[in-house]
Amino acid sequence: MTEFTFTEVPRKWAICYQSDCPLAETCLRRHAAKLAPATLEQHATVLPAARQGEHCNLFVADEPVVVARGMTNIFNNVEPYHVPRLRNMLEACFGSRAQYYRYRSGRYEITPQQQERVAAVFRSFGYTQPPVYDQTSVRYFFPD
Repeated sequence: MTEFTFTEVPRKWAICYQSDCPLAETCLRRHAAKLAPATLEQHATVLPAARQGEHCNLFVADEPVVVARGMTNIFNNVEPYHVPRLRNMLEACFGSRAQYYRYRSGRYEITPQQQERVAAVFRSFGYTQPPVYDQTSVRYFFPD
């Protein structure tokens, strides 16, 4: 399985020291806290108020995910007359034309949630094959 080190955890990403949480064994935030060096003096932390009984508002599953980068060939298997509308819908998915082109070029990683939205756009046009990205990697992902 893919592992990570504490140096990969974003500085502003909250980690969790609540070992009594019922979700602790399967939570990436708890896993990250266990990897924190003993010399760590300051870091964003999950507060007890995030827990609601057996539920936690900040829970992140402790499992690697597929992260993609780049979409330069995403329209290769698409009918040419669908491309303009698909592109417009993808621009909306990413927030703007400029943002879409940043993701398309590989400047930003495409999260699993964004990949699902992209796939939904293609499905709405009848394409059943998942979109092809320039690069994919399986690793831990620390969502905002």
